[in-house]
Amino acid sequence: MVAAAGNSSATMKFPASGTLAFVNSKKRKSHRNPTNKSEKLLLSDPLLRRLSSAAAATRSFIQTNDLFLPPSQSLRIDSLLSSLPIAPSHSTSTSNSTWFHRFVNSAAENDDPRWHHSFRMSKPTFFELLSVLSSSDLSPLPSSSLAATLFRLAHNASYSSLAQRFGFDSVSDASRAFFTVCKLVHEKLGQLDDPKPDYSPRLLPNCCGALGFGRFDVDGELLESLIVQALVDSAGRFADISAGWPSTMKPEAILRQTKLFSMAEEESRSFLNGGAPCELGDGVSVPRYILGDSRLPLLPWLVTPYSSNEEEEDSFEFNNVARAALRAVEIAFAKVRTRWRILDRKWKPEMVEFLPFVVTTGCLLHNFLVDCGDGDLQEECVVARDDSEMMKDDECEEDTRRYEGEAYVGSSRIRDAIAENLSRVTSSENL
Repeated sequence: MVAAAGNSSATMKFPASGTLAFVNSKKRKSHRNPTNKSEKLLLSDPLLRRLSSAAAATRSFIQTNDLFLPPSQSLRIDSLLSSLPIAPSHSTSTSNSTWFHRFVNSAAENDDPRWHHSFRMSKPTFFELLSVLSSSDLSPLPSSSLAATLFRLAHNASYSSLAQRFGFDSVSDASRAFFTVCKLVHEKLGQLDDPKPDYSPRLLPNCCGALGFGRFDVDGELLESLIVQALVDSAGRFADISAGWPSTMKPEAILRQTKLFSMAEEESRSFLNGGAPCELGDGVSVPRYILGDSRLPLLPWLVTPYSSNEEEEDSFEFNNVARAALRAVEIAFAKVRTRWRILDRKWKPEMVEFLPFVVTTGCLLHNFLVDCGDGDLQEECVVARDDSEMMKDDECEEDTRRYEGEAYVGSSRIRDAIAENLSRVTSSENL
């Protein structure tokens, strides 16, 4: 299975140059040497002189202690210094004395926690990832480019911060390096493994994963967020990703336009038809299936919780187990947001076209870290956001119920068999 942004592969757009465009207006009067005027004001104002002196001392402190300051603190100080009404200082350091070069020499031990603090992974995992992304006939990927990309993902660092820390000649070069590495992540890690029927063998036999949605915020009036559909396997990895859907679309409409849906509907191509069905009693044969939330239709390969108006003896217990299992999707997205802070903010409308690409990059890196045994995060730091009310209105519920009534009649029998088996398993454990 392949990770995708929306219905097509992600595209790359690089800035043509690092220059800024200035718009001149004939109505505005030109001023000569405004910079000289500001410098004279700085020299004549005692408060500004003290402010400039304090800023210089702060910069000196950062340069001396930047290897041991948490990135969040140093980035915050950099932001405050850049906002001061004083002339910025320009570093004259060479590429051999960049922060990253000094960091690598300082954090030489494999278990140095600063690797996790800065790049959200251990030193061995970092260089394993560098090796994977460099495995081509092209020139090897510079370690500084990978480090800068991970640093921006992890801390929402600006391109100017990347240029200063990692030795790029310009902000444009830093931006280009970031998107180049993200593209390599898609190319090298984007081929996802098919999920196996081991999601919850005891309670949900033959289940291949949980299907749900994540929402990423946009700071716009016309579009409030973008939706990502994801299938999560038993290891908490993303087994299928489809990103970039507008929040105005209903979940079922999104599902029907994804590659996952077409693969599941076409038996010859469906990974769900690659294994033997499971016999659960009463002559009901349960094929491989995916567990989906209540906003999706009940299908032979997609098992969803019972709706509120369906009175089944075992429905309550099944719904509790299903909702607990579906939390895996929320937790996976929460880990992605926690690790890659660039995604835990509102994106500007003019940058929203890149959001699906960056979200998918974060999910693929999450998978790589899980495979390397480096995917754990402190539980208190992971806050799963409940997106269950997304497009959950009366019209949406009515559409789903109507489709369930027209669906393949065996779909409800499959769900009933799973629910009855669950009831037997839990009853035997309580004896």
